Amino acid sequence: MNLTIAVAVSNGITVTASLVCCVACLYKRCWQHMKPRPLVASTLIITLTMLMFGLQVTFPEVLQALRRDIGSLRSGEWWRIITPLFVQPQGTLQLLFNMMFLVVFLPMCERIYGTRLWLLFFIPGVVGQLVNYAWSPSGGGSSPAAFGVMGSILIYVLLNSRSAPRQYSVFAILGICGAVTMCFTRDGHGPSLLTGAVIAALICWLSPPSQPKNMLSGTG
Repeated sequence: MNLTIAVAVSNGITVTASLVCCVACLYKRCWQHMKPRPLVASTLIITLTMLMFGLQVTFPEVLQALRRDIGSLRSGEWWRIITPLFVQPQGTLQLLFNMMFLVVFLPMCERIYGTRLWLLFFIPGVVGQLVNYAWSPSGGGSSPAAFGVMGSILIYVLLNSRSAPRQYSVFAILGICGAVTMCFTRDGHGPSLLTGAVIAALICWLSPPSQPKNMLSGTG
């Protein structure tokens, strides 16, 4: 299979599976049964991402100063490990896709994991940027961090598979398999999602997040 097609297919499978697990399973069936939490982290991340896009459009030098640049990183600009998560070098279309991911996945992730969302956003995001410095030395975008959050959603559904219809577990497995495929196609989204999944699994093992008694208790 052509590499470009493989990248597109694996991304499509993973994103679709994550949306189904998050929207059809968790938002529709569980949101109203979960312990309410103030969505502080989600709001701050989304707001900062929008503000940074406004700055990069108004002042193009902001994008140049914060994007992924292997030469600048090697020269000591260490912040370029994190700051590429908050600029969108491909412009408005990239922003729209990434904002869709952030708006859909961050609130649910924070509802499940609370303030541990910071870990699930930044650690996979940094891992994705580091991998991309090897695979795609220039660029940027919020998607590596967003895929890390997707991984935490997929793991949550998988670990609670006994309380949900079987098809959601299948979607969760498909999403993770898609991420594994991305690793072989040198797509930084794959390592990011798997990192988020591993961190979320450790969180669920060491300090299980609160959860509804039964995912079937929701409507639909």
